[in-house]
Amino acid sequence: MWIRLRLDIGWGDLVRGFFYCLKPGGRAQAVERARHAWSEKDDVLIPLSVRSGFDLVLRALQLPPGSEVLLSALTVPDMVRIVEFHGLIPVPVDTDENGQIILTSLCQAITPQTRMVVVAHLFGGCAALDDVLEIARRHNLMVVEDCAQSFHRVGDSAHRASDVAMFSFGPIKTATALGGAVIRVSSPELRASMVQLLNADPIQSRASFARRLVRFTALKFLSGRLAGTLFRWLVECLGYDFDSLANSVVKGFGASDLMTQLRRQPSTPLLRLLRRRWQSYNFARIERRIRMGRHFDARIGQSHAEAYSYWVYPVYVREPVTVRDRLRSAGFDATCRARMTVVAAVDESRVPTSARFIWGHVMFLPWYPEMPDEVVDKMASLIAPADLIAAQQHKPTHTSVVAGLRPCHERDRRSPE
Repeated sequence: MWIRLRLDIGWGDLVRGFFYCLKPGGRAQAVERARHAWSEKDDVLIPLSVRSGFDLVLRALQLPPGSEVLLSALTVPDMVRIVEFHGLIPVPVDTDENGQIILTSLCQAITPQTRMVVVAHLFGGCAALDDVLEIARRHNLMVVEDCAQSFHRVGDSAHRASDVAMFSFGPIKTATALGGAVIRVSSPELRASMVQLLNADPIQSRASFARRLVRFTALKFLSGRLAGTLFRWLVECLGYDFDSLANSVVKGFGASDLMTQLRRQPSTPLLRLLRRRWQSYNFARIERRIRMGRHFDARIGQSHAEAYSYWVYPVYVREPVTVRDRLRSAGFDATCRARMTVVAAVDESRVPTSARFIWGHVMFLPWYPEMPDEVVDKMASLIAPADLIAAQQHKPTHTSVVAGLRPCHERDRRSPE
């Protein structure tokens, strides 16, 4: 079976990670070398994860309790939990099947309490931001880009006009180092506050990172075709749900005491492994993934934007479970489950209808560069045109919404009295 959970890290990198756990000292040098391996600009910091970085942003800003944070309606649950932990209100902004912000939904979501917009670039795509930024600036909102799923080159700074951009190198991400993130912050004042907070946090221990290496080394072994098939069979024979187990074992953080886990500085071995990954990663893997995606698009009659990097391949189908079972019977570990959620609506006027619809009809395919062309073709042949649906229910009306921005759902932003 072609298991979907393949870690994008080689055996040599894992061995080097264990070596880094034994190599003493040099933390200050490791921090600087990692930062400069990403960019020579002095505008980034390296926290333990994107979640840690987002928490740092909110800790530094100290937004008034009850302030609203707009989130792409489809996001990871922990982002919602972090917003709520700070006494803030998460508000969904509807998206289409490609992760594009629906501008009418954005306008409708903004109230006098809104302070921030967090735009997630989903599945390897790149959400269009020019109009989003124009709306945000007119309403004096901070714009944060969550680029955890869209990494494609070292040194990427995302949109030049966004306030914060966050890149992840957690376990299931492209060029993973099994942890770590890059946070680009435009404001020197905000960045300085975040650095001060980060430096005061405890440091992830070497032993903790070594245990992480052991865990994901075992997972890498179990994700091979033969080992993965046997492991799945054993899990199901024991009466467990393989999808639930698969999603839980790749989690970067446990469900309990999330904030304590997030508020750690990355260990010195992790910083060294990040630098190694950025300097030695084979970007031909992403190019191969894109070629696979373009070919698969053509086979099933789909299309994606030119900048799409195909981190994963979601398909929107009428009967996800039926199509999933058909693929599994043919040896493809497709799933209808993922580690994401649709942000709950705060009131009836701000319901993410499109995101709810597409999330109810999505199926994810096993997807990684090692899959041969003939295997990709076979997988495509198992998805019939009749299976597919037009997931997008609401077209973004970019021009009309921006042109008529002032009366944007008649909710002009005013400073609280």
